[in-house]
Amino acid sequence: MARLKLLIAEDDVVIAQNLSLSLESMGYQVCQAVSSGEELLLQVHQHQPDLIILDITLDGKLDGIETAAMLAKATKVPFIFMTAFSDKDTIDRAKQTNPHAYLVKPFDARTLQSSIELAIHNAGTRQLQPTAIPALPTDTVEADNFLLHDALFVKVRNRLEKVMLEDIIWAEAQDIYCNIKTRTHLHLVSQSLKNLEQRLPASQFMRVHRSYIVQLTAIEAIEDNNILIGGKQIPIGNTHREALLNRLQIL
Repeated sequence: MARLKLLIAEDDVVIAQNLSLSLESMGYQVCQAVSSGEELLLQVHQHQPDLIILDITLDGKLDGIETAAMLAKATKVPFIFMTAFSDKDTIDRAKQTNPHAYLVKPFDARTLQSSIELAIHNAGTRQLQPTAIPALPTDTVEADNFLLHDALFVKVRNRLEKVMLEDIIWAEAQDIYCNIKTRTHLHLVSQSLKNLEQRLPASQFMRVHRSYIVQLTAIEAIEDNNILIGGKQIPIGNTHREALLNRLQIL
């Protein structure tokens, strides 16, 4: 029988290493240990784990609860919350993502094993009796970004930050998510590139590749079959090349 494959999200390197060793000694396979929610969302599709153990406090812009909410919308991978905080507000907020089990630090090997067995059992039960996964309240996760006439609002931890359209230089598909690059920041949002394209004005932005959208005025140069923009080389798709050149003033 194949070993159960686990993915860990923990921002404390020592805890992550000790947890990995404990899980391996129990016979589980640890495919990856990451420190941020953004890394987790990217790695989960690459490794396709059977179970995820994630800390509520993580590096990066997404905490564990926000990451779990995005994970639940996109996959059916069961997850266990791990945290040193057991206050009612934290637990109530975590419960809204419908976790499969909950670990409070510090915990021993027996508690860890029990939580894994409970999570796998709960995952199997939910598959037999599927229920809708409740979304977090609108003040914490609803609308990862929404469009005004000149800006997007992007979810960053527990607040929405305004990103001016004129500051966006390119966007890149990352599976079911996408990266939005501004002149100073890189944002990971839970929107497909196709959905983002519909929110950006066609007068300023253009799809130049199946995985990229660029702001036309931010293009610095075109070299061979690549756009140079913000220090990055962005490929031009064959089906987009002619349309792009038609929109540029070429002497």
